[in-house]
Amino acid sequence: MTLMQLDAKDRKILAELDKNARQSNNQIGKKARLSKEVVKYRIDRMLEAGVIIRFHTITNYFKLGISKFKLYLRFTNANKEKINEISEFFNKHRRTEWVVTCTGRWDIIVGFLEKNVNDFDEDIQEILNKYAKYIQEKAVTITLYLVHHERGFLENKPSEAIYHTSKDKKEEIDKIDLEIIRILTNNARMPVTEIAERLKTTPRIIQYRIKELEKKEVILAYKVHLNPKNMGRIFCKAILYFTNVNQEKLNNFIMYASSISDVVWPQKVMGGWDFEVDCEVTDYDRFQKIILDLKEKFPDMINHYEFCIVSEEFKLDFFPDVYPAMKE
Repeated sequence: MTLMQLDAKDRKILAELDKNARQSNNQIGKKARLSKEVVKYRIDRMLEAGVIIRFHTITNYFKLGISKFKLYLRFTNANKEKINEISEFFNKHRRTEWVVTCTGRWDIIVGFLEKNVNDFDEDIQEILNKYAKYIQEKAVTITLYLVHHERGFLENKPSEAIYHTSKDKKEEIDKIDLEIIRILTNNARMPVTEIAERLKTTPRIIQYRIKELEKKEVILAYKVHLNPKNMGRIFCKAILYFTNVNQEKLNNFIMYASSISDVVWPQKVMGGWDFEVDCEVTDYDRFQKIILDLKEKFPDMINHYEFCIVSEEFKLDFFPDVYPAMKE
């Protein structure tokens, strides 16, 4: 895949897809002042160029009794082939959510979506035993608070955000709801008629159930999954160690970090550090500017920081056991 030069119309289409990927091409066209045929052509072109990977649904898995854990590994005596082998092992694991290789503090980061800490422990013990001789250092965090941002840099304006936390009220869903989520997670633009056909029910029932899942805030948003590299951007993660923190300071920090247009996923974690700020930036200098700005705004709160730059993303599934992306 090569770098694609995006014009203002491409960015407007991406911004609308990032706000609500289930909008029709006609709805997007009205906002972008384009015909639905041109919108389809441009979306298809961005899919072909690898700027758009797919369309995904953000589900509040916390409400369904699922927790997010992350495993961070630093390797020793592991060549590129071995790192790719380990990455593919994680990629194929049924409970992994996010798998990336990095430069910086860690060599690989893996997100797990698990029902409980014991299941997570069993999974990582299997992995650690399998690749013990290549692992120099490891760390584990559990996510407590996660924000999903609209990408403000697409339209050069402040973005809106949705969030979910480990304290969110639990909800019950049945097998049909679960199947809808499993389909929509990597196929957010799939029509209700096709979902109904796959689940052997009616479009009306599917439409009603989706609306109920949205009402309960089990389904939070429909987003576009982008490849930053093919947009001329890099994915950087800041790992922050806090000190002298109370809830008011934390809320102020989250609000300020969330106002930065290049920030995509701010998240509070429990583990060896306290917070992570994921960014899609034009270059490393921009990332450094964001970090220095945060340190200047919150000097008594940020003790120190580390960073990772994502080299390759192998997997991003926002729900366990989801169906893969299906061609329209």
